[in-house]
Amino acid sequence: MLERIREGSQSFTAKAILVLIILTFALAGVGGYITGDTEDAVAKVNGEEIPRSDYDRAYENERSRLQEQFGDMFSAITSDPDYMRNLRSGVLEGLIEQELLVQYAEANGMRVGSEQVKAAIRDIPQFRTAGQFDNDVYLMSLRNAGYSPEAFASVMQQDMTRNQLIRGLSESEFVLEPEALAFLRLQNQSRSGGFVVASNENFEDQVEIAEQDIETFYQQNQNMFRTEERLSVAYVELSLAAIESDAEISEEEVREYYEQRQQQYSTEEERRVSHILIEFDTDNAKEKAEQALSELEQGADFSEVAKTYSDDTFSAEQGGDLDWIESGMMDEDFDAAAFELESVGDLSGIVETSFGYHIIKLTDLREGAVTPFSEVQEEVRQQLLAEKAENLYFEKQQKLAEISFEQPDTLEPAAEEIGATVRRTDLFTRERAPTPLSDDVILNNLFSEQLIEEKLNSDIIETSDDRSLVVRVTEHQPIRVKELDEVRGQIVEELRVEKAQQLALQKAEEWMQAWQSDEDVGNDIVWLDSISRNNSEYPRAIVQELFSMSPAADSEAVFTTVALPNGDAAVVALTEVSQGSENESQIDELQAQLQNRQAQVMLQAFISNLKSDADIKRLSTR
Repeated sequence: MLERIREGSQSFTAKAILVLIILTFALAGVGGYITGDTEDAVAKVNGEEIPRSDYDRAYENERSRLQEQFGDMFSAITSDPDYMRNLRSGVLEGLIEQELLVQYAEANGMRVGSEQVKAAIRDIPQFRTAGQFDNDVYLMSLRNAGYSPEAFASVMQQDMTRNQLIRGLSESEFVLEPEALAFLRLQNQSRSGGFVVASNENFEDQVEIAEQDIETFYQQNQNMFRTEERLSVAYVELSLAAIESDAEISEEEVREYYEQRQQQYSTEEERRVSHILIEFDTDNAKEKAEQALSELEQGADFSEVAKTYSDDTFSAEQGGDLDWIESGMMDEDFDAAAFELESVGDLSGIVETSFGYHIIKLTDLREGAVTPFSEVQEEVRQQLLAEKAENLYFEKQQKLAEISFEQPDTLEPAAEEIGATVRRTDLFTRERAPTPLSDDVILNNLFSEQLIEEKLNSDIIETSDDRSLVVRVTEHQPIRVKELDEVRGQIVEELRVEKAQQLALQKAEEWMQAWQSDEDVGNDIVWLDSISRNNSEYPRAIVQELFSMSPAADSEAVFTTVALPNGDAAVVALTEVSQGSENESQIDELQAQLQNRQAQVMLQAFISNLKSDADIKRLSTR
């Protein structure tokens, strides 16, 4: 149990409660903050619309997160229609919950100051270069995302207000040390007792099964007798790995490839620069830039001038330093001016970019270099091999797609064109698919209604391991309930075990009464001496029953009977309970974990209450 609590405390939900989460939702976007344009809404929450642009951006953000989390498995997951429906629904519910939290926070006077917002923006890793906030990166990121600094600050302020509420709620939960101690004692408790088992097989000869019993069981347990859906298919497979293994490349081709792409095997020149930025909306911006340049030309210290004049307050605090850059990293005009400087210490003139007027100083330089062919020969060969294989793979893939589409009721012509063979399978279920077809993406296509009903060639199916297939269902056996005669033997066995267990339980009751009276129970008792609740030496059902029994107030033995999963029955006796140890080194961690779990439960209950009291209209997300 402690392990489950520990896992829960490390969950995403727990961290979301205890940590200020800003960037993800902020960049997932609120288009309504940026423009006043009307657009379709996906929901209305207490009269406030959630625009479709919010939903679309949040949905894409969640897809990106899942793709990063699942990697190669992502395509298989997203090919499942049910999963994607649940994903869309989850995104919408998340936005509704976010809106409800914001509304509650604002209605109760929660606010976040502009200085707090500014500090939070400075701490966002995506806006930092070499550990320092980079104003140019910040402005460029906002522009690419369609935000003005004011709009982005507004989104941040709202997110921080919401998280202020979440932190306040979660931090109001607490667990006292005596509570944690009581839990720890219970967790570490040990118990003594014993058990005796009445074996099912000893009563099977006494069981009588009537035809009516069989028919009743059959009617009441139809799901037990449903067959799985089965298919047989024909398919053509194209594999990048197979094409690559057959490809041959000469030494001359490798050398030529290297010569044509030397830039790939060279290190770029790097420059460390500092700058002074005068933004366009600054009063007398051009004159201010010229004054700063004049002071520099007269020998003033660049760092001091940057602190005095630069509107890039974050870099100005570092003397204007922007750290190391490579060509193409900065604004085009800034980049050109920075890489025209010839020597360390050189100054540019006034450089106009989309951000304002810059003065740039070259403070350090790292020359680029080309790696010799002998050092990268094998790497070049592998790259060329991969490129040739990919090109051939793409060509064959296109031919496979075209011919299988043009002749949809056969795969032979397409297979012949790409030098492959048509493979055929016997009937199989989804859970027991042949290995080449066991990929979830393939199975989701194969078991789709369209392919089953039409029995025509599929579109190209691409898997995460660089294979392409075209498949065609040749036979389909739908789910059905087996006839009674097909399952009669199975039912008889089920009933035999069930009725024998009833007799075993009756015998167990007799033994329990005898045991309570200190009489012979007629079987060997297995004694349990101070076992823990995680004991694996004895049957799990018996250990669980032992720890669920309430001890007698007078310390007398307590007895019960229990049906075991394998059809046996048992008498279980509890004779002694020993309190668990109190390891003080565990208390602080356990207290935090229990508090964290309570905070999660409380937050979910709070959101559920907000939802139940709110006027929510969910519209189409399509």
